[in-house]
Amino acid sequence: MKKYSTLLITAIIIGSALSFIVYSFITSSPPPKSVQPPPLEESPARVYGTIEPAGREVFVSPPITEEVTQVYVKEGDKVKKEQMLCALDNDIEWSQLRLAETKVETAQSALEISRDEMKRKKNLYSKKVDSEYAYTQSRLKVELELSNLRVALKEVELAKTQLEQLQLKSPIDGIVYKFDVRVGETLAAGDNSRIILGSPDLWVRFYVESFWLDRISLGTHYNIFHSETGEFLGSGEVIYKAPYVGRRDFRTEDVQERFDTKFQEVVLSLKREKDNIPIGLSVVAELSEN
Repeated sequence: MKKYSTLLITAIIIGSALSFIVYSFITSSPPPKSVQPPPLEESPARVYGTIEPAGREVFVSPPITEEVTQVYVKEGDKVKKEQMLCALDNDIEWSQLRLAETKVETAQSALEISRDEMKRKKNLYSKKVDSEYAYTQSRLKVELELSNLRVALKEVELAKTQLEQLQLKSPIDGIVYKFDVRVGETLAAGDNSRIILGSPDLWVRFYVESFWLDRISLGTHYNIFHSETGEFLGSGEVIYKAPYVGRRDFRTEDVQERFDTKFQEVVLSLKREKDNIPIGLSVVAELSEN
């Protein structure tokens, strides 16, 4: 009898457990339906880019590393082509120029003396007073002194060129976007990060992923916003599309980034709504409704 009681209790427990499992399964909420992204053609076309001067930046740097002795402009100034930006220490170059000019004066004096001597030798030779050899030697000496004068003149030209290179001038009519230069500092040769000029007109350069390319064409209008603050900066029109599509060499912190994504270079002209928009600013462009 005790055995049957144990079996009955066990059957009741198992039945209750199965009933609870079935009930829980039936009353549990169904799995959520997967959310599909909206069709790409219905999404607003948004691309990210960078502000730059029309025609791109112009970098100015000296050919040799020297100390800055004079500055003539500041950031934001408008400059004309060949206008002085700053001057570098040129004591050595001035000394080289003065030495070269002294060589020219010496060579000119020697040439005049040799020419007078050649005329005298030629006259004596014509009168059979002196030998042809003496006249020929005097003529060769004139040619040697003339060659020395030409070399000295080239040294003067080189010294002037080196001196001129230490007077940094604007290569264009434009605006000084960056001028990180002060008197007494050393400006390194080839340092393109401290003096940046450019056109007062601005462009926005984008690298557009391939899935947006059908939405972008020459003449397309975009509204331009600051990529971080969302501030409206102006409107732009597509003025250039690169004739090729290629990969970009860039990295992000996203470990799942697709390095095989194709991009096309696109340039927009910018009709700005505010002044003093810095070049290099990251912006986002949205396709305008009109």
